[in-house]
Amino acid sequence: MRVMMMGSGGVGGFVGAGLFDTGHDVTFVARGAHLEAIREHGLCMLSEDGSRRFLQVGVVERPGDAGATFDLVVFAVKAYDTQSAAELLVPAVGDETAVLTLQNGIDSVPMLSSVLGAEHVIGGATWLTAHIAEPGVIEYQDALVRAAIGEPGGGTSYRVETIAEALRGCGIETEVSDDINRILWSKIVLLSVHGGMSAACQLPLGDILSTEGMEDLYRKMFNEAAAVGRTLGVDLPASTSDDLVALLQSAPADNTTSLQVDFGHQRRVELEYLTGAVVRRGREAGVPTPALEAIYLSLKAKARAFGGI
Repeated sequence: MRVMMMGSGGVGGFVGAGLFDTGHDVTFVARGAHLEAIREHGLCMLSEDGSRRFLQVGVVERPGDAGATFDLVVFAVKAYDTQSAAELLVPAVGDETAVLTLQNGIDSVPMLSSVLGAEHVIGGATWLTAHIAEPGVIEYQDALVRAAIGEPGGGTSYRVETIAEALRGCGIETEVSDDINRILWSKIVLLSVHGGMSAACQLPLGDILSTEGMEDLYRKMFNEAAAVGRTLGVDLPASTSDDLVALLQSAPADNTTSLQVDFGHQRRVELEYLTGAVVRRGREAGVPTPALEAIYLSLKAKARAFGGI
């Protein structure tokens, strides 16, 4: 497939590198120092054991610079850049182009659909740990990488199955879902809570969970977030909170989140699209989220202080 990676950070860099390695024609979109480093040295993939490999990939600053439309666009920019990035993407989207969003949050599908047309958009989620360590360098953990993708309107399709096979081919365990909205909500329940807590604590997962009472607090906030989703009609199972606590217990003790890293470096943060998105929907639906709101407002004050929102 002819593939464009719209966003070349942790998720985009990792997924794009895998597709490139397995023979797909991949063009990356990047900017600033990251763009220049990839042009000069190639895209460097840095594993957790310290080994580096360089991929000589095609990279452009704007999608229109690539000069043609694509079979697949993997949309992986930060959530706060969705609108502007979608508008830049228009020249690269042809009649048959599929746009797979792997962004965090639950706003991506409707935002992309409003700009590009709902017929082009496929919902998706990934579970991996990767980030830009320095310009041109994607650092990643070697744990199992998973993804789920699906048509936003439900059901399955040939294009989703084809994309899933391509992702599986580069080692990403990929589920095709006929209810991708449920999976996106399950993930935002996780990220709204754990992303917020990790950003507030600025500690690896093992240190957070080993604190007395913390697992109970996580369950409380998972229950709050899941209640919002259920009120909005999302089919989240009754076991959601216990399942997510178990997932965290099984994760590496040194696990960190992208929200935590961005807060730690005082960069612009996705808080409003993660914890904030659930809290706002809870307010609108009349579902109380007191514990989650306390984390959200504390982090919002902190982010405003360094210009991160």
